[in-house]
Amino acid sequence: MRRLVSAIALAASVAIMLTLAIRPVSAHVVPSPCDFTTGGGWIIILEEGGDQANFGIVAGCKNGGFYGDVNYVDHNFGPPGFHVRSTSIDGYFDPIPSGSTYRDICGTASTNVYGDVKFRVRTQDNGEPGANDRFGIKLMQNGTVVYLVTTRQLGPTDANGGGNIQLHNPNPSTTGPAVPPFDFVVCGGDDSGLGF
Repeated sequence: MRRLVSAIALAASVAIMLTLAIRPVSAHVVPSPCDFTTGGGWIIILEEGGDQANFGIVAGCKNGGFYGDVNYVDHNFGPPGFHVRSTSIDGYFDPIPSGSTYRDICGTASTNVYGDVKFRVRTQDNGEPGANDRFGIKLMQNGTVVYLVTTRQLGPTDANGGGNIQLHNPNPSTTGPAVPPFDFVVCGGDDSGLGF
């Protein structure tokens, strides 16, 4: 009987260790206390010869979960342009878990070029009037990067773009989930290439 109990305990320990071993490691955390981010503007994509893209975002924690919307349009990305529209917000993270003003918004989006994708939008609020705020976007499909615009400053000149990111203070309704998700899973991969 003792051998059977020991064997069961050993099997359970091995199963727990294997489960922990295959879970992705992440330094990205859901902010605590949680908050929410809003913003909009336009960026210049030098990697595409100076193309312009517009974006609008709202995302954060709400009543034990996540909520929001991401809308992004790259006007010169192949005809007829490239439109990304979130269908779910599955994560909201601080990629520098020390109380930074960066936030990563992750989820699933529909696009008019790649179909459904996982996305990670990185923002940073650097105060008013918004010229030093930052925005970047990464799209993944089946573990492959299909679109990447590194995180870049929205101003201070028209050469970079323009707009404003607002990181809003926590309030009683901005509570995150009891068990936070892994950013690697809900964002479709890591944040490599996105930069700060």
